[in-house]
Amino acid sequence: TDMRGVDSVQPSKNEYAWAITYVPMKRINTPKYDFRHFVGLAYNAASGTGIASAFTYGTSLTTTTRTFTIQKQIDNLYQQFNGCAIGRLTVRGSIDNPIEIMAEGFASAATNNADLGSTSATSLVSATPFLWQDAQIYIDGSLATNCTAFEFTLNNNDENAYVLGDRDPRDVLHKIRTIDVSITKFYTNVGQYLAAKNSTAKSITLDLTDSASTVRFGFRGCKYDAHPIPAPIEGILTHTLRLKAASAFLT
Repeated sequence: TDMRGVDSVQPSKNEYAWAITYVPMKRINTPKYDFRHFVGLAYNAASGTGIASAFTYGTSLTTTTRTFTIQKQIDNLYQQFNGCAIGRLTVRGSIDNPIEIMAEGFASAATNNADLGSTSATSLVSATPFLWQDAQIYIDGSLATNCTAFEFTLNNNDENAYVLGDRDPRDVLHKIRTIDVSITKFYTNVGQYLAAKNSTAKSITLDLTDSASTVRFGFRGCKYDAHPIPAPIEGILTHTLRLKAASAFLT
């Protein structure tokens, strides 16, 4: 006999994790599209529902956020996640690359359903993506020159909440929010190093140029988490500013 064998395998809690990575496009009117509508779901509950509300989004952080539905089509099979909440949102950009957005989180239920209806992706073929040359960074209100990359992560630290008698989560809960900002730039002065050493509060603003409506991510009450200065054998000396922000906004 096998004294170490497993007698039975029993499923426990259901967990519906999801993740999306995409390149945001600049605003278009037909069909209505503004990537801030989706990004705003990580900030607050102000983003409207339906195509007509695609230009609607909140600008500040709030305790609660809006949940949404994700539907994935594989041939004629429609897999649907309901009650989705964004647990972690990351936006990044670097030289020669488009701006990239990654969102991940949990849903409270999953099902196979009929087609909910959607706007065909071919409607965005003529849209223009945000590229690295569309990004400008401001530190304490002044343009930060010589930047080569940026990344920020808004983490709602989600977890599933369960109750007796049900393997599906009753809800997806947000815990304490954390905001991390990272900027890579040429090392041209010691000012930011001294600010890190002295724990000086900073403000960071990221602008993405769009002729229809400039996108602005703002971070306030930022304090340095780390300020590494690598010493390469060849090439330009760079430093990466790593900060934690107390608050953020989106316009």
